[in-house]
Amino acid sequence: MTKVVSLQDAVDLVPDGGSIGTGGILMTRKPVALLDAVGQARRDLTLWTLLGSVDAELLTLHGALAQSNTIYVGFEQLGFAPAYSKAVADGTIDAREYSELLMLSGLRASLAGLPFLPTRGAQGSDVVPALALREVTCPYTGETLLAAPAIRPDVALIHAEAADVHGNVQGPAHRDFLFDWDANVARASSRVVVSVERIVEEVKDALLFAYEVDAVVEAPQGARPTALPGVYAADLERVGAYVRGEGTLV
Repeated sequence: MTKVVSLQDAVDLVPDGGSIGTGGILMTRKPVALLDAVGQARRDLTLWTLLGSVDAELLTLHGALAQSNTIYVGFEQLGFAPAYSKAVADGTIDAREYSELLMLSGLRASLAGLPFLPTRGAQGSDVVPALALREVTCPYTGETLLAAPAIRPDVALIHAEAADVHGNVQGPAHRDFLFDWDANVARASSRVVVSVERIVEEVKDALLFAYEVDAVVEAPQGARPTALPGVYAADLERVGAYVRGEGTLV
């Protein structure tokens, strides 16, 4: 049975008030086509993204984002995300800051089917009281550790180069740092929607397997203006012009 669906059918899998986890890191592999459609149709969303950029900004522009959970949002050397930054400053968006280890520990807790995982990430920082994190004592050493709550988004939105009709998703040709974030946030989520450049007959090096994926959308150029390494580069001119107030983001 095919898992290839229309963009509208994919949007229907994201509920109003739901939480979404987005694949991609910084200006790479963001599921922009999916986010643009979801942002136009849904409201009061919670976003989980390790290193955010177009994902947080686009949902903000559409007025769809209520809460963000991330360690950074911006366009690297091009500057911070203007609409997102303003919404956070105005209090329109509840921005919750994580450390990298804390967020990854929360994902791993979900992957393991646990309510939390102990971690040293964020100890001694302002993140601890801001997120009301609890402590646990190691029964073997007596060490005090933070309990990272399991992170389980309602829907993961991922962009990849290719998938087959069954939902097997091709792994990235260029495995940059943190490429496995996409697979981890997908496996931690209740549902997984993947947009791809093309549908292929066979996937040989899978990032995700058919049983892990709920829907596949064929969306050529679906990560632009971010990059899909090995296929196209990030459109830094477009994003730079947007940050300067001289154009649109998508």
